[in-house]
Amino acid sequence: MRNNKKLAVLLLIVFMVGIFCIGKLLIEIETLEEKLEIANHELKIAKSENERLRLQFDSITIEDLLGSPEGWKVVGVIATAYAPLDNKSGMCADGNPNMTATGTLPSRGTIAVNPDLIPYHSRMIIIGDSWIMEGTALDTGGRMRQEIYWIDIFHEDYISAMEFGKQEVIVFFKEAN
Repeated sequence: MRNNKKLAVLLLIVFMVGIFCIGKLLIEIETLEEKLEIANHELKIAKSENERLRLQFDSITIEDLLGSPEGWKVVGVIATAYAPLDNKSGMCADGNPNMTATGTLPSRGTIAVNPDLIPYHSRMIIIGDSWIMEGTALDTGGRMRQEIYWIDIFHEDYISAMEFGKQEVIVFFKEAN
């Protein structure tokens, strides 16, 4: 009989602990559901703000970001390189490799452009991903005549021109007087 009482008391204790634990779990689930509801609401607000910022960002121009010093214009273009004096591929010069479209000898700082976008003799500052250079719009080429937003930067040798590859750059230019 005594063992039955002990067993009954033990079962009652286990039952009460179980009820307590279930109650605690239910409270925890309710708390987590409330936190989830709050997080979902905050996520909706963040998505809405993200969309508003994306629309605002889409309307920003290069001039908005960098400004444009007086008399200078700014444009984003594709830049490649050419080596007319070391024309191993046959693609680095349309005609006489010793003369640019403006009648000068190509040299460091010579930039081939589409003159409809960047007039000849314009002073240029070109900003790449991890570099900056100055030059002058003195030449053009087949690609520049086909693609208005394209420049070609003079390089001394074919290998360095090919290593330059194709890059997106920002160009500040000021037309010559």
